[in-house]
Amino acid sequence: MKRLYRLSNSDMKGFTLIEVLISLALLTIVLGALYSSFFSVQRAAGRFDDVSLKYREARTALDIMRREIEAALLKNPRAGDDTGDEAAVKAAFVIRDRDIFGRNTSSLELTAYSFRGNNPKTVSYYVEKENGSLNLKKTETPPLSLSKGYTMEIIGGIEGFTVETLFNNKWVKTWNTADTGRLPDVVRVTIEFDDNGRMVKLTEYARPKVGRRL
Repeated sequence: MKRLYRLSNSDMKGFTLIEVLISLALLTIVLGALYSSFFSVQRAAGRFDDVSLKYREARTALDIMRREIEAALLKNPRAGDDTGDEAAVKAAFVIRDRDIFGRNTSSLELTAYSFRGNNPKTVSYYVEKENGSLNLKKTETPPLSLSKGYTMEIIGGIEGFTVETLFNNKWVKTWNTADTGRLPDVVRVTIEFDDNGRMVKLTEYARPKVGRRL
């Protein structure tokens, strides 16, 4: 004999519409929190990469400038008056104090043997403002060449670039071998940039090879 069973309400298993809606709402909140955390971590990683790149660029620029300053050459500009050699005035070491839209910066011009070759070159470092940002640039030219040489951007988005020399136990921001007739004893170069709201200053010291002549 077959037996028929009638299922009661307590025997029927499943989810009500309200339970499904609550579950979907909770799932949406959890997924939203996960996506928000993911993008926050991604943005933080991107900022870290940008700042790390800025540190590497600044340290590389300072190292190159240190080596060029240490290899600086000097030909007394007044010597050209006796020899008639106008090219002599092109070998000099000049530091200038500049103001760019209220920000103190420096420019540096020197003649040195390039670490990439055996020929002396006239090297200039200076800051230009482009699209609201300060960029450190470099121009390199053979001293006896009539060409303008080439210009490259060393590091962009900086807050300051300062070149100083120690004179009479004080750091000064100007120097010209046309007036002093000699190279400075020690030079301090500083690059400033923003690290997520914190001002960072990286500094390098260099001693020119005093007494070397072209």
